[in-house]
Amino acid sequence: MLAFAVGVLVLALATPAPAPTPTNPFNLIPIPPPSMLPVIGTTRSKPVCTAIRRAVAPAVAAAMKNDQTFGTLRKTVFDYVVRDSDEARDMHLMQMDRTVDTMVKDVQALEDAIKSSALDVPSTAKPEDGKTLRNLRAGLAGILAAEKTQLNVMSGFVETEQMRRFGQLSESEQNLQRANNPNITNPGGGLITPAPMGAFLRDSQDQFDLRHHAPNGLHDGHLLDHDLGEVTAMTNRYEDAASRVIIPAANSCK
Repeated sequence: MLAFAVGVLVLALATPAPAPTPTNPFNLIPIPPPSMLPVIGTTRSKPVCTAIRRAVAPAVAAAMKNDQTFGTLRKTVFDYVVRDSDEARDMHLMQMDRTVDTMVKDVQALEDAIKSSALDVPSTAKPEDGKTLRNLRAGLAGILAAEKTQLNVMSGFVETEQMRRFGQLSESEQNLQRANNPNITNPGGGLITPAPMGAFLRDSQDQFDLRHHAPNGLHDGHLLDHDLGEVTAMTNRYEDAASRVIIPAANSCK
């Protein structure tokens, strides 16, 4: 989603490049004139311009990378549920686990950028600059919350599937569990029927249960993909809100 030209915000060349086509920094949707996203040079040293170079650009770069990773994992999850053989699932789970690790690093980089002192309001700042700095940090904080949601959703899916696939009880262990935990059977005998598969984010269970229905097939794949799409849409809303602060701030540094 974040097909963002980060260099536009951080470029500091002695000879300015031609002005780029104005776009929303998060989705590259063109912005009607006269709004222009400027190339930020070294001629302006006011706090807002410093914040954009030192904090906003790194934060957006981390969010952009995390969005791309989430999109890749979203497709992988769909293929895992709909198309993968049993053997392929084990391999893809290990790959997804490593990919989630990269999301952890990107989210941390985003959080570190938001904590940058460049976004602090100096005591000598003009009132309008102070307001812009606070709005920039608030906008980036919204993006951070969305990126953390992406991370939590993907890590939750991977960890649950790892536990389900690699933590299966043997038949003797299952018999022992049934003997020691009679509550898992119906009064009339037989195992409790698991609840039907629900969409991923609307799963009400708060702890892992080996009897939980494993996502499988086209129907379950679409349920999961629908909910992952809702996470993407939520992230887009936060990014659009932040862009409405970033673009005027960048323009002020012409």
